[in-house]
Amino acid sequence: MNYFIQFVLIITSVALVKTEFIYSCTEDKTIALTFDDGPHQYTRELVDYMRGYPDVKVTFFTLAYFHSPHAIEVKEYQDAMKLAHDSGYQIASHTYSHKIPEDKEEFKQNLSDNDDFIEMVTGDRPRYFRAPKGECSEECQASLNEWDYRLIQWDTDTNDWDLESSGSEEQRVKDSIDFLKNAFAEERSSYLILMHDTESYTVSQIAPWIIESSGMKEKGYRFVTVAECLGDKASMYRSGKTYESAIIHSIDIGNGTLSRDNSTVVTDQQQQNLKSDALSIKYSFIYTFISLIIIMLHFF
Repeated sequence: MNYFIQFVLIITSVALVKTEFIYSCTEDKTIALTFDDGPHQYTRELVDYMRGYPDVKVTFFTLAYFHSPHAIEVKEYQDAMKLAHDSGYQIASHTYSHKIPEDKEEFKQNLSDNDDFIEMVTGDRPRYFRAPKGECSEECQASLNEWDYRLIQWDTDTNDWDLESSGSEEQRVKDSIDFLKNAFAEERSSYLILMHDTESYTVSQIAPWIIESSGMKEKGYRFVTVAECLGDKASMYRSGKTYESAIIHSIDIGNGTLSRDNSTVVTDQQQQNLKSDALSIKYSFIYTFISLIIIMLHFF
């Protein structure tokens, strides 16, 4: 029996150290609009549009080297990403070059290079990650858990990239909006929506339809970042900083940061407390889970 208990504990421990896919939001009445594959030529247009709606926050899963010309080579694209970040939108990782290497060390370097790029542009390193095409093996998930990333999927796919099956941009817009109309008619507790800011019609038509004409605001839904829709805003970035207003100008106050408009008030000590609390909860959960297994085995 002792060997059996040890085996169960080992299997349980392994199961607990795999980062799980997050498909949906946990906060009620939230909509997380996410845009993959930028920043690119239409990103600034989208950011400028969204800034006209102060109550709307979105998330960009960005990468340095994918569509040509590459973001890491074009200052205008980087400026769009910086403006998005400073406007309170979430900047997350989508790998450096839209691929996940099979070798673990290459994968780690790929993520680190993209995080370096994001930090160079925005001043923050992301904790949130989306795999290219949403494909991440169990080994990939285990690595992401080890490196403390949150692995984000989606529950509502507009398929805005799929121009071929629709035949034209006009039909693609119609197909995506018709799909969204049906999804929104379900009035789910929340929506985590996949789009791409590399598509001109997504930026000029699909996203504006969601904001202006879908009727979801009128139904009480809030447009928030992915971190916010998961109740995890303080962990959006490795720094623990949060951004509330349109433009943040942080000044150093010795033991933390304070914005000129008082929108960021997360000190270094608060950041450490948040991390300590999260770690305590994690290990408390593991201890409780293992204890329950042992108790159950005692009765067999």
